[in-house]
Amino acid sequence: MDHYRAWRYDWPMNFPRARVTTPLLHVYVFALTWVLNWLQRQPLLDGPSRWPFLLVFFGDFPVSAVAFGVMFGSDQGAPYAIAAWGTLGTPWWYFLGRWWEERRQKV
Repeated sequence: MDHYRAWRYDWPMNFPRARVTTPLLHVYVFALTWVLNWLQRQPLLDGPSRWPFLLVFFGDFPVSAVAFGVMFGSDQGAPYAIAAWGTLGTPWWYFLGRWWEERRQKV
């Protein structure tokens, strides 16, 4: 298989240095979600922050499920849950990026 066809078939796995790219993507999308939510105060799943929120929520699922539960459970704990979600989600995406790089090398 020539280089072009090999690249075309594994293009989703072709992130350069995924262990760096994925945490940066997480920081950007996480910040975009909350900036959009702050600019237009609508429910997260009905407003302009819907798609970035869903990407971060499912990408961070173990962390986001706990943080989202705390956000709905108490108003006082919501800022701490959001901060913990952003802080713990970024290393989670780093390890997902490492897994992505290892998987790419096996292909």
